[in-house]
Amino acid sequence: MSERKMGFSKRATLGIVALVVALGPIAGSAPLAAAETTKSYDFAMDAWHAVDESDGPVTLHRIRLDRKDDRFTKSTLARPHNQEFLETVRIQLEYTNTASQKWRARVSAKWLDEDGQVIDGFSANETLDKKSARKVTQVSVSTLKYGLERAKTLEVEIHYEP
Repeated sequence: MSERKMGFSKRATLGIVALVVALGPIAGSAPLAAAETTKSYDFAMDAWHAVDESDGPVTLHRIRLDRKDDRFTKSTLARPHNQEFLETVRIQLEYTNTASQKWRARVSAKWLDEDGQVIDGFSANETLDKKSARKVTQVSVSTLKYGLERAKTLEVEIHYEP
């Protein structure tokens, strides 16, 4: 076939081939994949627990549950006469993200009794801000004081990705 019937000149064809060869390694490189970690700790309020997990530019340093001192919460509005039975717990995740883009994290935590039965927990999506050194993201949840007194184990699962 002549060059005119194919629609491409030899020069154009060679240019396309060169471009495909040059971009091949870039196109074939896999993007950073999602990472996941599951940890189990002795239950303790107001204590940091080491996570020490890294994937690409993100490092999850540590996590903790602590009592939130704020008097006014969503729980206060939803159940205004039950505050004597409730405790607002704040879950804090300390991380570093050196990437130029935000990462997403799905943080799930549950506290278990001495028999391994789930007392309570939460699951929330959090943003791990770009260009962040040792930053803390946090979420609050209202739970029964009784459950916190009975808790023996804290189980944490974190799924994070670009």
